[in-house]
Amino acid sequence: MPADNPPRPMRWRRSPEATALFNAALTSELIATSCHWRQASGVGAMAWTEAFLVLPIALHAETRRSLPAQARVTLSRWATQNPAIVGELASRVDLMSEQTRRAIRFGLRGQRLELRGATIFATGSPKSRAVGWPAEVAAATRAAKLYGRWLASIETHEVVEILGIGV
Repeated sequence: MPADNPPRPMRWRRSPEATALFNAALTSELIATSCHWRQASGVGAMAWTEAFLVLPIALHAETRRSLPAQARVTLSRWATQNPAIVGELASRVDLMSEQTRRAIRFGLRGQRLELRGATIFATGSPKSRAVGWPAEVAAATRAAKLYGRWLASIETHEVVEILGIGV
């Protein structure tokens, strides 16, 4: 092979579904949805640490399927009932941390999110589910809403402890 034509590094290619789910606009909206539902209870903005759990919970299909239909089931109870999913959560947080940072930056630029010290604040209501939304997007939005509602009833350090996330 000639020296002026070095081999190209193999590029990782995402499936069309993964590309759509990791879209910065969608991921930012999922974080804004969680923030909104946490704020709606009157407890205030989302802690920076809590934001890094939104995407691993909302975008992982197996996790979404395991979530309760209503927020009456507590995060602690759900975690106890799903130890295998919770056991993998820390690695998904690590894998998705760059997508989370990108989503937060996108939300800040689009003024859907606002930083207030070490917290993230949703500046408006979440987008309403449209009839034409794909099932994956609707399910991810529902999961983000549930997670935000859970956060309204629990302290950040408890979330980290229950889910076994190292910070």
